[in-house]
Amino acid sequence: MIPELVDLEENLDAPIPERFQTLAQALRDEGHDEPQVRRIVRAVGGAGFNLNLFPNVSFSLAFFRVLTPVSVDRTDIRHIAIGMDGGPDAANRARLRLHEHFQGPMGFGSPDDAEVWERIQRGVQGGAALPILINRGLDDEQPGEAGPRGHISAETGMRAAYDMWKRMMQP
Repeated sequence: MIPELVDLEENLDAPIPERFQTLAQALRDEGHDEPQVRRIVRAVGGAGFNLNLFPNVSFSLAFFRVLTPVSVDRTDIRHIAIGMDGGPDAANRARLRLHEHFQGPMGFGSPDDAEVWERIQRGVQGGAALPILINRGLDDEQPGEAGPRGHISAETGMRAAYDMWKRMMQP
């Protein structure tokens, strides 16, 4: 999703984003040299990809989310911020703020996800005759060795997950 952040050691001479300038200065004030400041700042922002581990774990930037079904209509959702063990306090605080910004009740990511999950739950109450449409990107999907491949914004992964779940739930 953010190719320039996938390798945390690459392109360290790029300008430090404005949102991390205060953190960079705090790290300099703590005595970190400039290359180390840039590595820490890059690490705080996390990796430039999302990874979903079937069936219930996702990794995004610098967070884990674990979804555990409790019953047919209830799911426990755990959000875990990843800190740097022994890392600078300023960097771990910044990472926690990013986690809150994304996962918090007014965050960038989780509130809309929760709304979608709630609507899906209501939709499945409609019964087997009510189709669930996850067809975004279907026309552009390409075959691949490990299964179909699609654009990052397509619902290819969702279709694959539902297909696997269906296979696992049938006798």
